[in-house]
Formats: sequence, C-alpha cells, structure tokens
Amino acid sequence: MKKLNKLFRLTKTILALSLVAALSLSSTVVANAASLGIDVSKYQGGINWGAVPSSGVTYAFIKAGSTKSGVDPAFAANVAGAQAAGIRTGVYIYSYATSVEGAVNEANLLLQWIEGYNINFPVAFDIEDKVQKGLDANTVTAMCNAFCDVIAAAGYHPIVYTGANFYRAHMTPALRYDIWIAQYGKACEIPGHAIWQSTHQGSIAGIAGNVDINYMYKDYHNMIIPVGFAQRDGFTYFYNNYRIQFGWVDFNGARYHMDAQGHMNTDWFTDESGTYYLAADGHALVGQNQVGPDRYYFDEAGRIQSGWITVADNQYFYDGNNGCRMVTGWYNDETGRHYLFPADGHLVKGSINIDNKDYLFSAEGSMLTDWQTVNGLKFYYNPADGAMVRGWLGDIANRYYLSPVDGHMVTGYQNIENANYYFNENGVMQTGMVQIADGTFYFDPNTGAQQTGFIGDMTNRYYFNTADGRMVTGVQTINGQTYCFDGNGKMTVGWQNIGGANFYFNPADGSMVKGLIQGPDGVYGTSEADGHQLVNEAAVIAGVARCFGGDGKLVINAPYTIGEAVYICDANGVAVPVTPPAPAAQ
Repeated sequence: MKKLNKLFRLTKTILALSLVAALSLSSTVVANAASLGIDVSKYQGGINWGAVPSSGVTYAFIKAGSTKSGVDPAFAANVAGAQAAGIRTGVYIYSYATSVEGAVNEANLLLQWIEGYNINFPVAFDIEDKVQKGLDANTVTAMCNAFCDVIAAAGYHPIVYTGANFYRAHMTPALRYDIWIAQYGKACEIPGHAIWQSTHQGSIAGIAGNVDINYMYKDYHNMIIPVGFAQRDGFTYFYNNYRIQFGWVDFNGARYHMDAQGHMNTDWFTDESGTYYLAADGHALVGQNQVGPDRYYFDEAGRIQSGWITVADNQYFYDGNNGCRMVTGWYNDETGRHYLFPADGHLVKGSINIDNKDYLFSAEGSMLTDWQTVNGLKFYYNPADGAMVRGWLGDIANRYYLSPVDGHMVTGYQNIENANYYFNENGVMQTGMVQIADGTFYFDPNTGAQQTGFIGDMTNRYYFNTADGRMVTGVQTINGQTYCFDGNGKMTVGWQNIGGANFYFNPADGSMVKGLIQGPDGVYGTSEADGHQLVNEAAVIAGVARCFGGDGKLVINAPYTIGEAVYICDANGVAVPVTPPAPAAQ
C-alpha cells in the first residue's frame, strides 16, 4: 500500500506496462488462491463499487488513515460502497510508529475510527515506512504483536502488511499473527503468507487507474462469519457482526462463555458473576444436575448455587466451601451447624443425640450454638461442633463453669475441686479484687481461685483475711507484726500519722519499726513499747537511754533538757542523766 507516485521513472515505464498486462484482471487467476481482492485509499479517487464485483473481487482492504494525515478522506465512502456491493471489507492503517507504545496508540486510534462500521474482514497494520527501516527486527516484531494484540482484543482478526524485503529484514519468528506480503512478480517467496499483494498496478472494473491486487490463501470468508459458532485450530469461537465475542454469549436459548482469546469454555468455569458448568457443547447447565459423582444446583442463568435450596418441598444444602456439592451428614455454614439426613440430604430439625452428644437445632434446622436459655437456665453449645459443653468454658478473661450434671451455667460462690470461685450474675468468673456484699475479696487473675494473705508487691500490697477472705484496712497485727493499710486496703509504709501520733513502717516489708530509724537527715526513734515516734522525749532503746529533740531527731554531742531532767548526750546519742529522775523505759 505504498503511496502512489504521480510519476514513474521513464526507465520503468515499459516494465510497468507489461506487468499491468500480465497481472491486470482477466481470465488468469493465481493458482491455489482462495479469492481475489483489492486495497484502496483516496488515491483511487471515486470508485464505482457496483462494478467492482464483476472483476471477481470478493474483498477489499480500505485505508482508514494514518497518524500524519488523519482519517482517509475516502474511508467512509469506500466502506459504504464496498459493503453495498456485497464486498467483504477489511481496513488498514498506514503506520509511522517507531515503538511498541506508538504501535499500541495506532491500534487504539484505528479502533476509534472504525467504531460504528461493520468491518467484516481482517484489520491490517501497514508497516513499511522509511521511519521504521532503521529499527531492529525484535522491536518491529514486538510492535506488530502489540498492535495485533489490541485489535484481537476488540474481536477483529488482525494481520500484518509489509513488503517482502522489509519482512526479511525486520521480522522474527516471534511474530504471532497472519502476514500479508507485498512482492510484485509471479510468486510470493515468503512462506506462510495469508495474503499476497502481487502488484500495485492492477486494473479493476469501476476503478480508474491502478489498484493493488491481492490473492488470499487463508479462507477469511468462512473464518469470519456474521453470527454463530466457528471452529478452527481445535477451538470454537462465537461471532456477532463478524467480530469474535468475549465473555458471556446468549444464543438460541442457552448461555455460552468465551475466554479472553475468544475460545469457547467447557467444563467448570468461574468468573466474577459465579461458577458454571459448561457442557461438552459449551452450554451452561441449569437446575439440579448430576456432574460426575456429585449433585449440584444451577440457577436460571447457569450460576452454581450454594446454601439452602428448596426442591419439591424439601430443603437441601449445597456447600459453597466444597465446590457447592450437595451436603449430607454434618455441615457448618455461616448460620451455624446443620445435620442433613445421610440417605437423601434433607434437612433435620429439633433436638437430637448424635454419637452420645447432645445437640439442639432450631425450627429452621440450624444447629443452635453459643448460649441458649432452656427452662430459665443457661446452657452452652460449642460453636466448633455444636455439642453441649460441661465444666470449664472460656479463657481467663471470660470464663464460665457449667454443671457437670446437666450443663447449666452456675453463678455466685462455687467450690470447685476444693477451691473457691465467684461467678457474677452473668456467669462470668471474677478475678482480681471483687466487691461482694459488704466485703472485698481477691481471686487469682491467672486461675480465678480465691486467694488470702498478702497479695501484691510493695508498690501495691494488700492483705486478705485468712479466715473469711475479706480485705483488711487500718492497723492490723499479722503473724506478730503490725501493719498499716489505708481505707482502700493498700499497705502504707514510711511515716504514718495514726490517731495523732507518727509511726514508721518498714518500706521493705511494711511492718512497724520500733527503735532507731536512720533518716536522710538524721536518726529518729520510735517507742519500743507501742512504736509511736519519740519527740522531745528520753527513752531506753536497746537498753541504752537516748534523747530525741522537738524535731524527733536523736540528740548527739549536747546536753538536753526534758522537763526538769537534764541529759548529756555523747557522739553516739547515748544520754546520761545529770539530774534525776532517770528516764523510764518507753
């Protein structure tokens, strides 16, 4: 489809005239050619398409345009005229692309141009321009494949047009599409060509001047059909308006599916709309059907169905997690657990004991799981298998106890295996500090069992009475030691004011300290009798008399007067009275 030159060199005139005489249409037809056709553009001028078939032409390739010149001015008229004359109509674009991206852009542009036209023959990529002659063969081949991929994806039959020399220099065996070769002479030397353009100087009735003559060796007439199924190369295609169809096709009351290559699917097929079974002839099954050893149900569109299906007043379940096969026996779905009669698959309802386990089914046949109330008592059915649960249930965050006798949920204080537990009104086992009636009790966060005695570390330490388990507050004597707990039961340490007097509790263990206490700024003392802080007092501590000033510190290296008594205190704080009376032990 090279642009016609307005003038031919004088040296070629004689050769051209003889070639026209030899190849212009007459009674001579190239051997083995399926049919004869032409390709035309604006350069042919106005064509009398009604006269063209008289020359034996059955198809025509019409130039749609190029990226440089846009749509060919004669394109619309040529398509309309050819089709009115009953001539099969293909199209081509003259390419100026130099990259795969450019070829794809040209393909998309061509699809825009032919939208709305009933193109019923191949769509050609005319690649031969001088801008492409410097490209390597791999690039050109990739360009051709990319262009044709886009055209094929739109349902058209793509073909690559080029000259024999260009083909030899710029195409590789990686080319995946039909070829249309221009080689002027008596034969085309490129093997496997689908169409041969034998001359650009042919003569056809209805066309003034020269026209390209083509011989077709691939039967596109029968390959590209108006509507229906076509088989080739082991595949079945479906055409509508001469275009291969993709996806779902409704034909003669049945549904068929064609894949991304246009091949008819058979056997199991799944897409975004559902799963289907396509019989050997491709039609989608509907209704209840046996496929192999299993039974399935397909809706009126052929989509496989899962879930509950009512057939002849019986309910059946088709398992969506098992290929939508009809289920018998146990089956779990999103609504719960079901039991389908093993013999025929119908749904079982009501209470039943299966393999020595108790189960409860609703009136709709769904096995009831989780908490269920029966006669005012709560029971728990395991969501995993639906069986009634007895004994412990749940993790430590939400733990319950179900009677081993009848499975009912317990509440309140319970002694279980020689340990006490407490369950609230909802049956949840309580842990940590729990307020019960007039007391606070402690239950192990790890086990839930009630704990007594000291609980916690020195940062947060409490004591729960070993007799009744209640948390204590205030000053308490425990195992011979005195401790102090605040109003919230938390053990307090360090200096504490109790009843107007200060007492000191050991930060290491919380016990009250009696005697000398080393402070950050001095030594203090507490009574060995009751532990109160000694302030402006003399007392015997560890058998030694000592004096404590108004700030509570041990007096050293100084005399000290308390009332009428005067003491001399040495460097160790030992006090020696110099006036009676001597201090009494405190």
